[in-house]
Amino acid sequence: MTLILSLLSPALVYFVVLVILAVKGRTKGIATSLIFFAVAVTAGYWSIIQSRSSTAALGFLWLPFLGTIVGFLGLVFGRWARETPPREPRRILGWAALVASVALVGYTGAQGLRTKARVNWRDQERAAYNAELFRNRELIATGLRNNAGRERAYLDSIILARIDDRALLLAALHNDSISPSVLDTVAKSADRGIVLEAIRNPGTSAETLKRVYELREFYFYQALAGHANTPPDILRKLHADPGMISNLDVWLAGNPATPRDVLAKIADKSADEHVLFRLVQNPSLDCALSKLVVRAFTRTARRDIDAETRAAQRQRELCNDPSLISLG
Repeated sequence: MTLILSLLSPALVYFVVLVILAVKGRTKGIATSLIFFAVAVTAGYWSIIQSRSSTAALGFLWLPFLGTIVGFLGLVFGRWARETPPREPRRILGWAALVASVALVGYTGAQGLRTKARVNWRDQERAAYNAELFRNRELIATGLRNNAGRERAYLDSIILARIDDRALLLAALHNDSISPSVLDTVAKSADRGIVLEAIRNPGTSAETLKRVYELREFYFYQALAGHANTPPDILRKLHADPGMISNLDVWLAGNPATPRDVLAKIADKSADEHVLFRLVQNPSLDCALSKLVVRAFTRTARRDIDAETRAAQRQRELCNDPSLISLG
């Protein structure tokens, strides 16, 4: 509340000044000032909403200041620019205030126009890129149909032939017929998006995943934590030091390659029902771990009865004991 008041304080001061002038009967320029204020705020608001940036909303912090400045300039213009002797300095200041207010509002509007043009250009670029991506997917699907039984050879050849074609690579890399050596080549790209798609492929080798982990880029940690070929020692390191990536345990919990000791630590400490349910679904779960998971569900803030029931069923299956109950 204090922050909001401090941000609105310039506008509050502005309106207090207008009220004092109105009470004293000195109403000249007030209507003009309010018009200037409204135009400035409207232009600022329009300019801000043209952006799709996640930080665009910060621009609203500037609106009270913009409105106040232009409002006071409008007050000066309304009171001094007219009905005063032509040579009086105040008349010059009044018209200067008009020029300044027009410049501020004009600059704000121009920023909005530039932002809108930039967004439109990006939309067109994205649409063209998506169309190219679709064409490449159709091309690859047709090529796979025409090369039945030779899918790996076809995919390897087209990827290596167009290794610098981003749209082609993104369309191709989800296929599970690509050879590990080609995936390793693609994973050496300077394009992080391409590297990410390469290491998400189920055929990517442990050696490639290890090399990508050694880059120490948090951007890849989630894909590494969820990949069945990631070496156990790297999965342990990801659990011990997830860096800037929050809730990496969700991916580790569902990975059948995650070492048992890591799964045990997650089951022993986690109170996140999503993490625990991924543990329940993990094919590497054993009887002892299932008991930890069942107990862990009692720590969750939001009790999920369906998940608890599934955990209890899994425990009974793994421990081969039909007498076990859900929270036993």
